[in-house]
Amino acid sequence: MSNAITRFKGVIGEELFVRAGRNIKPTAMANYLYEQLNDSFSNIENTISGLQGFDPVTSERQFVILANDVIAHMLQRRLDDMVKDLPVEIIFREPPDFDNEIIEMLNLEQADVVIDIGLPKDNRFERVVIMKEPPVCVVSNKHPRIEQSLSRVQYFAERHILVTLRRFNLTAVDLISEEVLPSRKLHSSKSSMLSLLAAVSTSDAIGVSPKSYASDFCELFNLKLFPLPFKTKTLDIEMVWKKKHNRNPAHIWLREQILLLVDN
Repeated sequence: MSNAITRFKGVIGEELFVRAGRNIKPTAMANYLYEQLNDSFSNIENTISGLQGFDPVTSERQFVILANDVIAHMLQRRLDDMVKDLPVEIIFREPPDFDNEIIEMLNLEQADVVIDIGLPKDNRFERVVIMKEPPVCVVSNKHPRIEQSLSRVQYFAERHILVTLRRFNLTAVDLISEEVLPSRKLHSSKSSMLSLLAAVSTSDAIGVSPKSYASDFCELFNLKLFPLPFKTKTLDIEMVWKKKHNRNPAHIWLREQILLLVDN
């Protein structure tokens, strides 16, 4: 590989990689060549992949899905059940904190698909909304003031447990609200939705969660769910993948399995 890069560098007449600590990074020229030649290489790869086909019964292919803990909870167990008798592996990994790092992992094919909300538009990638998740207010069953219903006045009078979404530098509530919300009294800030639900269960503070996720933990954490008393939008969960894999049989199979799960 090193000899091939050296010969190619001689043809181009410019450096293609530079050292960055213990690693190497592509130069601007290498990135330019990649962008120019990528479609041609993709066409060759897709043609070969199409000839080879993909059989999940015999393939030992390993797929990597980037998804946060909420989405992994919704999908991973059901995907595991789907492939339990197959040699295929499907691995879920937490996505990085920043959009550009997520996109770079997809671009470098360190992941096959990412399933998340609010991913930036980029014409190198395809995307499809696979779930529209409504948000709900979560409250302890033993809450001293909230019993059968939740009014707007009650909601803003209570203390709140918030989850900050690092990618957006926003709380989950601010992300789904369609109006500017009054200031809220903070009880605590959590790094994950699961820790929010656990904290709600042992306090008189309230929180906000995707409905299906909260429903799965209702009994465990002794929770009640209420519609939010202000205008909200759904959490549109998208599946995103590299366009070059549109006709790749293995990728088509993976995307079909995911869509099959969310449609049922």
